[in-house]
Amino acid sequence: MAKGSAGTPQQRDAHELARTPQANPYRGTLLDPFAAKPLPIAKPAAAAASRPTAASPRPTHSGRPTDRPAVAPWAPTTMPAPATIAGVLGFLLSLAMVLFGISLLALLALQSDYGAPDRSFYRGADSGSVVLALIDFALAIGCAVGAILLLGGRVLGRVSCTVSGWLILCLSAFWYLRGHAGATVPLVVALAAGAMLLLSYQRSVTRWLGVLLPAQPD
Repeated sequence: MAKGSAGTPQQRDAHELARTPQANPYRGTLLDPFAAKPLPIAKPAAAAASRPTAASPRPTHSGRPTDRPAVAPWAPTTMPAPATIAGVLGFLLSLAMVLFGISLLALLALQSDYGAPDRSFYRGADSGSVVLALIDFALAIGCAVGAILLLGGRVLGRVSCTVSGWLILCLSAFWYLRGHAGATVPLVVALAAGAMLLLSYQRSVTRWLGVLLPAQPD
C-alpha cells in the first residue's frame, strides 16, 4: 500500500510540476543585479549651458579668464600725465646718482695717485666715500626700476620710487649739511625727488594703478 502511494518516478515528477506556481505574465522578467547597467544620469540644462565653449574664454587656475586685463576693471586705460613726469624724473635721478657715485670713486682714485703717499690717515674718509658711492649706485638702481615699473602701471614701481625718493632726500640733506658739494646741487636733487614723490601720489595716478576705487553713488 505504501509502495502504491509513492508511485513511479514519472508520477512524482508530475506532482512536483503540478505544485510549481505559474509565472505571472504581468510581473515581467527578473534581471540579474550584477548584469544590470545603471541608467545614465541626465545632466541639467544649466550645467550644459555653463560648460566653456571654444568662443568663451577658459578660466585659469586662479579663477580669472585668460583674456581679462591685469589692471583693475575700474582703472582708466590711458596713462596720466603725472605718472609720465614721475617716471621721467625717476630716470633723471637714476642718472644723477650714477654720476655722483662715479665722481666719488674717481676722486678717490685721483687722491690715491696724486695725493699724499701715506693714505692711512685718510682711511676713514676714504671708506666713507666708498660707502656713499655704493649708496648712490643702489639708489640709481631703485629709481630706474621704479620708473620702469611705474610707467608700466605697476604699484610696485611707485613703492620703489617712494623708498628711493625719501632716501635721496635724506642724502641731499646730508650733502647740504656736510658741504661735500655746492648748495645748488643738493637742492636741485631734493626738488626733483620731492616732485617725483608728489606726482606719484596724485589721485589720477592712484586711480590708474587700480588702488583707488571709483566714487560710489549715495
